[in-house]
Amino acid sequence: MIVTYIITIAVVFLSFLIQGHQSFDALRIAGVKPDLLFIITVYMGYSFGSFAGEVTGFGSGLLHDSLSNSPLGLLTFPKLIIGFVVGMFGRSVLKSTTPTIILLVFVASIIKGIITLILAFIFSEAYISSIIHVIIPEAFYNAILSPMLFFIYDKIYRSELEREGYL
Repeated sequence: MIVTYIITIAVVFLSFLIQGHQSFDALRIAGVKPDLLFIITVYMGYSFGSFAGEVTGFGSGLLHDSLSNSPLGLLTFPKLIIGFVVGMFGRSVLKSTTPTIILLVFVASIIKGIITLILAFIFSEAYISSIIHVIIPEAFYNAILSPMLFFIYDKIYRSELEREGYL
């Protein structure tokens, strides 16, 4: 189990480095880029339960907050909540099929965006138009990338998933 934690930390840091690097900005479509830290949070909650999802969400959210100019917790809290909620359903409830993964990540991205928007209203100024210009395009982008990333993560965590009985 300790190996799983070490691998998760490595995957989160790698996602953080990729997402924070300037060359990753080339992947922007309509000014929006995917949130790799969010996708790993959803994966961990989906595959290993709510505790793994919320711990990964908390850690990746703090890293994301450190990269951005946002107040501490603005990006952490939504990831933590989504990691927990996705973990409540997880693989025991939702079968691992491509449409399920796409729908799960899309809905989770929309909810994360709305929670972030509400927090942005509290911390500073935010605009409702962000739903159309940022939240929905990011949700589509995350949903499109998620089956490929979930496949990669399934390969990385194969032994742990077999032990849990999911593969």
